Amino acid sequence: MLLLRTISLYFLLIFLLWGCAVDKRPDHYISAIPVSRSLAAHASHLPQHSQLQNALKQRNLIISETGEILPINQSVCNGALFYRVTDATFPQYVGKHQDLLSGFYIDVIRVNNDWVVVDTDNDFTQSQRRLTLPALALALTPKLMRHDAIIIRPEPETRLSDLKQLLQSAKAQFPQHSLQFVVAEKYVVQVEKSGVKGVSDSPAQSHPYLAATSLTSNARKRVLMTVDSFDVAEPIAIIVDTQPLTACMQANKSVVLAPTQKIIAPPLTVDAVLLANVLPSNADFNRLDEQQRLLSDGQYLTIDNQQQSYPLSNKIDTNRCRQLTPGDELYQYCIDRQQDGDTAVTTQKYIMKKQQ
Repeated sequence: MLLLRTISLYFLLIFLLWGCAVDKRPDHYISAIPVSRSLAAHASHLPQHSQLQNALKQRNLIISETGEILPINQSVCNGALFYRVTDATFPQYVGKHQDLLSGFYIDVIRVNNDWVVVDTDNDFTQSQRRLTLPALALALTPKLMRHDAIIIRPEPETRLSDLKQLLQSAKAQFPQHSLQFVVAEKYVVQVEKSGVKGVSDSPAQSHPYLAATSLTSNARKRVLMTVDSFDVAEPIAIIVDTQPLTACMQANKSVVLAPTQKIIAPPLTVDAVLLANVLPSNADFNRLDEQQRLLSDGQYLTIDNQQQSYPLSNKIDTNRCRQLTPGDELYQYCIDRQQDGDTAVTTQKYIMKKQQ
């Protein structure tokens, strides 16, 4: 009896294992639910950008309607992004920047009884005067998002009485938005008593501060820092008015994900979509025309404007899906499964109403 029972269990186990080993999936896999991944607001939806857009988003990048390559969102930069305003002309993505920017940064000086926006690095005496703060606010306000913060930096050595007047003016110009003022350390507490956030113009443990920059055009990229209890400085925000992607890549070396494809020899034909798939993570993605010419010779440009050899791979790609072409039998199956892999899984409850 015991022997018969053992044999029965053995055959049952074999039957179960055989059933698990059989691939019961259909030849052509159909997704149970059609899924589409929405793009960031600052991404282009133009038809001519669709293929490139799909390739770039796999690398944490997007292309704007004007053709600029930008971070897919600011979270990949390891800090908030602020756009430095110098005049009433803004990039195309300003106004669609809820995924990209946390707000705006403005340098101002006092001229007679007006506060004037300036374009300067650090030397306010050599600044280029642009327009008054109220005029800039009038142009900027229609493009502001609800969450936007406004950082204002008056020229150094501004008197306390003038600073108080600037505070009142800024509150009137931006009544719905969080204000931050970059001031001397001795004024930070007084600024915060007026209801705005104080940022020191020199390193301090008690408040965020604007990091020192050299007296060159490199100072156009600025960084807000904090100091922790171990006296270690950490960046919390990047201020930039040109090439936000470059600033983001300098702040986070891993912002651009690894290439999705590898090539084993310089290709004869190179287009922007191929570049988006194969360029190394330190490449300058805003110079695709130059990259197209260089890649045919096995070279590429880094964000530091260095020409380097493309790291060709002589290894066989073990991902069988990437070895398929649109004419292959299992090509569509791989595409469908990849889309399922991109699907976000949620446990939230939804209420569905039947249409009448």
